[in-house]
Amino acid sequence: MIQLFPVFFIFIPILTGIIIYLVKNKHVTVIVFLSQIILATLFGLYTYAYIQDPNVSYIVLGGWNDKFAITLINDTLSLTFIALSIFMWTAVLFYTFKTNRIYHKYLFFLMFLEGIFLAFLQTNDLFNLFIFLELITVLITILIAYKKNGPSLKAAIYYLLLNTLGAMFFLIGIIILYYTYGSINITYLQENIHLHQDHQMVKLAYILMISGISVKSALFPLFTWLPKAHGVAYTSLSALLSGLLVKGGLYLFIRVHVYMFGYDTYNMTEVFFYIGALTALAGVVLALVQKDLKQILAHHTISQIGLMMMGLSYGYGLSFTGGLMHLINHALFKSLLFLCAGLIIYEYKTKKIYAIRGVFRSMPLTSIFLIIGMLSISGAPFFNGYVSKTLIKYSFKAEPFKMFLYTLVNVGTVTSFLKFSQILFGKKVELNKRKDAKQFVSIIAIGLLCIGIGLFYKPLGEMIYNLDLSYVKLFDIKAWLDYVIYIGIGYILYKYYIAKDHKPVKVLREFQMTFETANYLFIFYISALSLVLFYIL
Repeated sequence: MIQLFPVFFIFIPILTGIIIYLVKNKHVTVIVFLSQIILATLFGLYTYAYIQDPNVSYIVLGGWNDKFAITLINDTLSLTFIALSIFMWTAVLFYTFKTNRIYHKYLFFLMFLEGIFLAFLQTNDLFNLFIFLELITVLITILIAYKKNGPSLKAAIYYLLLNTLGAMFFLIGIIILYYTYGSINITYLQENIHLHQDHQMVKLAYILMISGISVKSALFPLFTWLPKAHGVAYTSLSALLSGLLVKGGLYLFIRVHVYMFGYDTYNMTEVFFYIGALTALAGVVLALVQKDLKQILAHHTISQIGLMMMGLSYGYGLSFTGGLMHLINHALFKSLLFLCAGLIIYEYKTKKIYAIRGVFRSMPLTSIFLIIGMLSISGAPFFNGYVSKTLIKYSFKAEPFKMFLYTLVNVGTVTSFLKFSQILFGKKVELNKRKDAKQFVSIIAIGLLCIGIGLFYKPLGEMIYNLDLSYVKLFDIKAWLDYVIYIGIGYILYKYYIAKDHKPVKVLREFQMTFETANYLFIFYISALSLVLFYIL
């Protein structure tokens, strides 16, 4: 019975969504919380069983030869993501329930998306992976377009077209692998990839799949869909999209590049490191020039994805662990920032950063958790972002240029959130506050986790990943000094350049990339990766 729990993880939220959609009663919508409680309980039981006997993690549906059958598999990575997904969906449901409990279709799509995302995390064959990836794309498109106005429909179509293009190349890569190996079972391919790894067609399949994953992950220069989607989406979707769903691309990167092909098979560590660095720098520069709260946070998602890729590019060791941990930490503090920003935007009726002042005096509780989010993302000691960022830079601490790039990203992040923090200052503003305690339950829970991981990372790392994280020290004087220097440089940069809104800042802010240009960049990206793999490495 316990072996079937992964199937329940998929169908419980989907069935919940269907019931809500069919019954159309606002009192029935409360079953979303029952669904989350059942999911959390089953997950706890399943994890306990997995610790006792890891063999429960592999299911072959129908009893066919697993080389060809539909299979589900779980390991520490997928279980971590499942736990994070259940927590994040629960937090978002608490946040949005009072507002959206009468919108049955919205809750239906939200729950359907949860079930499909959990299926995506557990599937062990590439074709189903592609199917779930496409279903996720379609559901997110519907949720982006949910407001049914011009900008939301435009952003949704842009997101759909670009992500479908990436998925199409991912599918071509799968077909080539099937033609070569005779199976699309990920475990089988992982064990046998070495048989044809030097075959030109297998290399081409690798390039096409990685290119598709790069679109999903919003890597440089393929990230243009992300800020457009955030600009129009509901806050609850932005929190999920930025905090969790965009990480699906990086999850895929780990599954395909690190595990299935083997991170050192094609020696692409340096390539992915610099793609990550370019993504981080582009994201942070674009975030610095924005005046819209959600756009600042959206562009910072891009920069933090770049930072994660810088760590994940190593494929092993403390930097890889740091990238993976930053992925989880970012899900928490970025969701926290989006949810707090959503409350502020609702009360002030504007997203313009220079039109919002006095938040700390007007909304003190929201402000406290907004500050926790800002300290976490900027890597302040005692917060979760500090732990993962310290681990990420571990492997390149002896390489000055890489450390310089890392420092640039950090200074940019601190500068950007010094700008963001200006909304906290000023006189109290009288607001017609919405009374919804459940929204604060979400924010407080996520905020406490940011602090909890920042303080108890050593026992957590040992318990979950059997890792010694003693390399990270909370009372490292150099780390504290670095952070103070970042703030000093960031303040000068903000005060004497960004705040003055010079012409280059305006030009960057107003820059828009068309879908046609995005396609050219995608072709360039595939060509560049091919050139590196076929002719340089």
